Amino acid sequence: MNIVFVRTKVESTVFLDRGGDGRQLSPAELEALNISAKAGSSSKNMILALQEYGFVENCEEWKFWAGPTITLPVPNGMPVRLFHCGPDLTSHDLAEELKNRPAPDILWVEGTHLPPYLKQIFDLSPASFKVIYSKDWKPWKVKGLNRYHFCLVDEAWQIRKVKKHAPNVEAGVWDKLIDYETMHFPMQEEKRYDVCYVAYFRRRKNHELLFRSLAELKDVSLRTLCVGDDRENRMEGMKQWTHELGIQVAFVGEVPKEEVNRLMNQCRMGVMCAEDDAAPRVILEYMAADLPVLVNKKLLAGARYVGPEAGMVVPPEKFAHGIRSILQNLDRYQPRRYYLEHFSKPKVVERFVRLFEPWQLFKSPCDSSAPLD
Repeated sequence: MNIVFVRTKVESTVFLDRGGDGRQLSPAELEALNISAKAGSSSKNMILALQEYGFVENCEEWKFWAGPTITLPVPNGMPVRLFHCGPDLTSHDLAEELKNRPAPDILWVEGTHLPPYLKQIFDLSPASFKVIYSKDWKPWKVKGLNRYHFCLVDEAWQIRKVKKHAPNVEAGVWDKLIDYETMHFPMQEEKRYDVCYVAYFRRRKNHELLFRSLAELKDVSLRTLCVGDDRENRMEGMKQWTHELGIQVAFVGEVPKEEVNRLMNQCRMGVMCAEDDAAPRVILEYMAADLPVLVNKKLLAGARYVGPEAGMVVPPEKFAHGIRSILQNLDRYQPRRYYLEHFSKPKVVERFVRLFEPWQLFKSPCDSSAPLD
């Protein structure tokens, strides 16, 4: 069993302005090609877990560039096959590859578009089982949805929408995987902040809900930490607004995952304020770091992760009340225990494999040092 992973976002997959001579690429060059374990991790974490547990023998990601066709190892990730690509965004080398070797058993696609290189892969891999994860909350909007066999969704209500737009495509709910052993875990850190929000500074992340809610709680002195890259040049305006509101908010830009975990551990609780979002993994990251989490009930996908032992899900108008309630009752919550009971890697992988039982895609695991519990 082998899996090939491809993303539909051309800017993350095709690099016609870059090309080497086949030598080992430097870390800076790899970063320029968006080659890392993080890129596309919603899907790749699961693929690598399937390999770890012996359901998959081989996996790789396919990308395209102006240089020669080569395979690159990725530390702590899946190898990347870089195919030489033409200006029309198709690859003669890819065509030759698929003529001379079997097509992948599973073609796993992430994104919503249907670029030329993906059409080419589809045409050359008719027997591959094709899985799509849209990575947004509208999977039924995926271009060429009818060309897939299975659509991964984040909430049960999305299945009905997918089936309405593509009756022949099956769909099922899956859970996100995070590294709760080496990346997201409790640490002995001084609790310098009360509230933590880890999110890019984008409009859809809805920082405004948090700041308005904090302004309602001026009878208590709360310290808040916001961590995330300033994707839409909003941070300076937010800083000014929090100053005008008279609330204490520290702003930190994008930091490495290890630092995110350390900063989380300096806080008493986490929040997710967004509405138009697709099951943000940070909800699970808060829980794995043993932070109770408050989630906006209007979040379109992902609130289901939070059980009563892990936090609260409240409508926007009660967000301030939710912050106060969690901080006043921290001893009631055991978020990491809840996380491990429901979303540990063995449990999530087992539920994922079960989705595909009708096709017998993932049969008895191959030899593996990490059997499912």
